[in-house]
Amino acid sequence: MKDQVVVSAVQMSTKWLEVEENVNYIKNSIAKIKKEENADLIVFPELSNAGYIKERDKVFGRKFTKMADTIPGRITNDIGKQAKKYGVYVVIGLAELHPEIPGTLYNSAVLIDPKGEIVGVQHKMHIPGEEKHYFISGTNCDAYRTDIGTIGMSICYDGQFPEFTRTLALKGVEILCMIWNMPSFSNPPELLEHITATRAAENRMYVVSCNRVGIDGKIDFFGHSVISDPVGNFLAKAGEEETIITATLKEEVLMEERLQQSIFRDRKPEMYSYLLKNM
Repeated sequence: MKDQVVVSAVQMSTKWLEVEENVNYIKNSIAKIKKEENADLIVFPELSNAGYIKERDKVFGRKFTKMADTIPGRITNDIGKQAKKYGVYVVIGLAELHPEIPGTLYNSAVLIDPKGEIVGVQHKMHIPGEEKHYFISGTNCDAYRTDIGTIGMSICYDGQFPEFTRTLALKGVEILCMIWNMPSFSNPPELLEHITATRAAENRMYVVSCNRVGIDGKIDFFGHSVISDPVGNFLAKAGEEETIITATLKEEVLMEERLQQSIFRDRKPEMYSYLLKNM
């Protein structure tokens, strides 16, 4: 990991099915943050291109699918040009068209580098509730080595499975970008904060949790984005409105905490076989 990494999380109010407006907002945010914060890494929420889904609805599903894009595609090319212009890494959530099966979608997170090139794509693995009618589950769980550090990505519900995050940690992740569309109807705002701090502390890693705000149909989103250090202390916190939070991640802190509490050395994987059983 680089000595110091400046990261920003953009807590935006995504406009439902308005891709052009959302992409322009993302591009303007990149320019603003680079100018004001000189960030190395900028993180945007889950499904930032089209907004969230609704209950099972084939007419809406057809419209939502039209808002999706391939990866690489027009949206990643557009954002990639902005990332290159400002020399910054970007993580963004997108509804992705399946490369071979028409009418089939992934819920994806994309990491774009300062050259405007795609470093990696993470497909949401754990698909909850109504999302099962829109997305298929991913099968990858990868770490991406960059010149600012090794980066991993998780998408909303993925964050509630510690096995997923631990796998990323064992693959070398130092900075985890957790992107969310966590709604208020079933979750208190504190839940996102608790999950972020816990995933950070149990893996001694930095975690950037970027949620959204606003309303899509009957669902509203509460924000409360946070950036956590490797023991669960918050370096930056947001409220329930559109905002940008920024923090500086220090490599020496990560190393000190990992050496002080050697959680990877002290694991007992031979005792965890029960986790592999299907319930």
